[in-house]
Amino acid sequence: GLKSFEDFFAYASGQVIGKNRKREVIAMTLDSKGGKKEFFIKRFFRPHLKDMPFTIRNFGKLCSQAGCEWKNIDILLRQGVATYRPVCYGEQIHFGLERKSFIITEKIKGLAMTDFVASYWPRLGYEQKEKLIIALAKFVGRIHNAKIILPDLYLWHIFITKTPPADDITEDDFAVIDLHRMRINASDKKARIKDLGALDFSMSDKYFDEGIREVFLDAYINTGRREQKNSVLRGIRNRSQKLSCRRRKPNY
Repeated sequence: GLKSFEDFFAYASGQVIGKNRKREVIAMTLDSKGGKKEFFIKRFFRPHLKDMPFTIRNFGKLCSQAGCEWKNIDILLRQGVATYRPVCYGEQIHFGLERKSFIITEKIKGLAMTDFVASYWPRLGYEQKEKLIIALAKFVGRIHNAKIILPDLYLWHIFITKTPPADDITEDDFAVIDLHRMRINASDKKARIKDLGALDFSMSDKYFDEGIREVFLDAYINTGRREQKNSVLRGIRNRSQKLSCRRRKPNY
């Protein structure tokens, strides 16, 4: 059974769905009283130095990547922002520095927005697309109004939790994942624009034309932003273009 830290960290019965030199994500299915449930275990190996300032900025001290994500989940849920449900986490700390850690979360019921868009976007009428993109803008506005910044706010990190075609979707029908670089108590305009630029970069031109992007921006500004639309738009485009130079455009 899964009892010790090493039991969880060495778990190898699931499917690897994401991996790099510093972390690994595995989908796992476990038995529960209500039947089988799906979870994800994210394992961290000696964090990047660039990730450490996020923990100090948020919590005033170093903490493991898994511990940081656990706290960030709690903060989001308290602010009414849906995310994955935490199950447990573990960490190995040596002389105050993380050696390795893991966090287990329950699978979100719904579709990643990239999967939703690829499967359903061409079938939606323009009015349906507008309703959906306005709801998404309000969801992002809720995050920023809570003084939360998500540097990894890409479309593939946003889930839609309502069954398609979702004609009556609202901002309550979205969830966000990948939180280990999340910032709290952050209200600076540049950081918000970087979030929006990352999201814009991840919105494929195949599905999102300039008109629908403008609908998103108008709805976002109407969530309480006292900012000039043209200034925000320039910032978004600059950030999106910078990311396009560094990363391959998404294909979905």
